[in-house]
Formats: sequence, structure tokens, C-alpha cells
Amino acid sequence: MTTHTPTAGSPPKRGNLIGTPTNVSEPAFEYLLSSMLHWVDQECSRRQTLEQPVVLDGTNTHDAFVEENSGGKLNSNDNQIEKAKEEENEEEEEEEKRVKRLVMIAENAAAKMERIGYDVGYRLTERLAQNKSMIPPPSTNHKKPTPAMIQLEVVKFICKDLWNEVFRKQIDKLQTNHRGVFVLKDLDFKWLQRLPPDVERARIMAIKILAFPCGLIRGAMANLDVTSVVSCDFLADGEHMHCCSFNIKVKA
Repeated sequence: MTTHTPTAGSPPKRGNLIGTPTNVSEPAFEYLLSSMLHWVDQECSRRQTLEQPVVLDGTNTHDAFVEENSGGKLNSNDNQIEKAKEEENEEEEEEEKRVKRLVMIAENAAAKMERIGYDVGYRLTERLAQNKSMIPPPSTNHKKPTPAMIQLEVVKFICKDLWNEVFRKQIDKLQTNHRGVFVLKDLDFKWLQRLPPDVERARIMAIKILAFPCGLIRGAMANLDVTSVVSCDFLADGEHMHCCSFNIKVKA
């Protein structure tokens, strides 16, 4: 009886892998996704901080002039009202800057998640589509398949094979106008089932999460020689946010 001794760089025999789980459990994958989102947020926040211009604090010449001419006493009603207005304006400006910064960080994080999803979709399709043909079966009139027919087969592959491999289910509904526009509806997207109760926070998190499957679809289609633009819509009402649709626009 001979035994196989793996050497450096040689893969183990397939027989030795029988019974070994090949998929990641859902809790482990959800933890991986949350960790990845946290890392992307931290990275985008750090870059946004480094790219911000440095503002040097200077002396307020108006306050200095008023204080100098009033003998250092700024206790009059007019000065107090003016100072209160200035503080209120400063607070509004700071809040506006904070909101803009958060939006910019969320947009950069979503773009990074989309690029990660693109890479995963491209590589995963390389394995799943090895023995599959995207050319539809011949019809009775033996006409040559049109590009629209091939695109439909590619989208069907995503709805069935790719979605079942990643999410253990198929897309619930597929719509198309047969002119390069497809709408894939998932009525119970599991990644959006555990969002925070705050609607605004949940909306921002959903945008970043859904960027990954958008990239997943775009990468899969790119591997199958179909260039596309993918976006996503969802209900930001806090109750039905797990229902979403992916919009695919094929580039000519």
C-alpha cells in the first residue's frame, strides 16, 4: 500500500479532502463581512483625515478690536448677542462639515467594497462557469444567437448559479426589456436582516453592504465578456430594507 506524501507546492490528493467542508458557515461569513466593513471604514476615514487641509487657528481680529476699544469688557447685551450668533454659526458650519465628511467616507467605503466584490465575482465565475456554455440552445429555426440572447443567458447564470453559490438561494425575480437592461429582485436579502434600528445608520450601512454584491455581479459579467454598470435600490423605511433590486445596464 502506497501513501502520498505532499511536497512543498504540491496540492493534496482529492481523496484526502473527502468530508472536508468547502464552504464557510453563515455566522463566520457575517463576522468576516462586518470585519471587512469596519476595516474599510477605518481606512477611508484615515485617508479622508490625511487629505483634509490643515486649518491654523488664528486670532479673531474683530473680537480683539472690540475688546480693546471697550477696555476688555464684553458684557454688554449687543456683544453677547453677537457672540451667541457667531457661536451658533460656527456650530452649524461644524455640523455641516461633519455630515459632508461622513458622506464622503461612506461613498469611498462603498466604492472600495464594490471593487472587492468585483474581484470576488470575477474569480468565482472563473470556477463556476468552467463547464457551462453561455450560448443558448439552438432554436427550431436554427438562427444564430444574438448578443441579447447571450446576455440573457449570462444574467440567468448569475441569478441561479452565482447567487446560489454565495447566498444559498436564487434571485426571486428577473425582469428585462431585452435591450440590455435587467432588474434582479431579491425579496429577502439576508445581509440586510440585521441592520441597526436607527434608520439613517441602517441606510448608510446598507449602501456600503450592497456595494459588494453590485461589484460581484459586475465582476461575474466582466469574466463572461459582458461589460455592464450595476446599481442597487432598496426601501430605506427601516422595515422592508431587506427587499432590494439590482439594476444592470449592459454597455454597448
